[in-house]
Amino acid sequence: MDPYINNDLKDIEKAVGEFCEKEFDQEYLQNHEDEHKYPREFFQKIGELGFIGVGFSEDIGGAGYGALGHVVAVTEMCRRLPGLGMAMSLGYIPSFVVDISGTKEQREKYIRPLIEGRYVAAFSVTEPDAGSDIGILKTRMVEKDDYFVVNGSKIFTTNAGYADFYTLLTMDENSFTALLFDKAVIDDNGPKRFEINDLGRKMGINTTISGELVLSDFHIPKECVLGQRGKGKKAALAAFELSRIVIAGQAFGGMLYGYERAVDYAKKRKQFGSPIIKFQSMEHDLVDMYVEIEKCRNLLYKAAWLYDRKDPESNKYASMAKLTIPESAVAVLNRSIDVFGGYGYMRDQGLEGALRDIRITSIYEGTNKIQKNVIARMLY
Repeated sequence: MDPYINNDLKDIEKAVGEFCEKEFDQEYLQNHEDEHKYPREFFQKIGELGFIGVGFSEDIGGAGYGALGHVVAVTEMCRRLPGLGMAMSLGYIPSFVVDISGTKEQREKYIRPLIEGRYVAAFSVTEPDAGSDIGILKTRMVEKDDYFVVNGSKIFTTNAGYADFYTLLTMDENSFTALLFDKAVIDDNGPKRFEINDLGRKMGINTTISGELVLSDFHIPKECVLGQRGKGKKAALAAFELSRIVIAGQAFGGMLYGYERAVDYAKKRKQFGSPIIKFQSMEHDLVDMYVEIEKCRNLLYKAAWLYDRKDPESNKYASMAKLTIPESAVAVLNRSIDVFGGYGYMRDQGLEGALRDIRITSIYEGTNKIQKNVIARMLY
């Protein structure tokens, strides 16, 4: 019995799993990786099936299951094929800042079509000289008549170039403001004011584009302020709390992928006349993985459960999940490759790709050191 996941969520988990088992394909993923291309058609499909909206509230077209809903859907997608599951969830995780801090009109304009799979989101915070320390952001906005003029650059923006809307954290005099704009605003500015530089191929998640945004006297209408002016840092941190839990779900799905592949292979692979799963050393390795998975499962679900209840402990548990689960996922995937031996090192098995993809989960949305800082502040 799972104390956190009710029968409705179990049904959703089953539906997502059955779809991914049928539709997700290793060759399809690798072709998109080679082309450095986002699988937009799949994103639209999971939107139409309601998988994007599981965690979003009902007032905007979602199913209303909150963080637990997001975790269940993302975990199951990544459990079936981490690279594709991560690409799908990265299409909408950047929208959390809009969903949490946006006005009713902003949420209706951007979140509803995103839930339906028609929009992809991007959230730009990191700069070339400002990663973990957002207090030294150099991208600035200056107020004019009925618009703001923005100058600066953002780096490592996921979905840059094909996102339908962007949220940008900027310095606004002595505070931070988040600005929300779409392709219409970009087009109205004309050439040279908003440029995107593709940063090229990465270690993993190469079905997504990580780009640098360069803004030169970029005009953004005043109605494009996300939520309240001067409250951008608060909006960003609120979004990070949820996204850290969901990204931990990506890593957890990757753990399950590696472990389940390893168990299946160990049952079929024979050496010295017996399936290798019968060897005590192999049993011990698999048991170690299983125990680690169950520890992470409970931490992940508790973090999501606390978030949905607005518990004061939520932020601490979000950082604990984000700190712990990615590290465990890398360890489990490494051990899964060992089970396969030389075959695990081959690209067509999918394990080496899963390991490269999952590695980023301990970096983006706050590195492990940042998570330790958050936890320490709440403990001491």
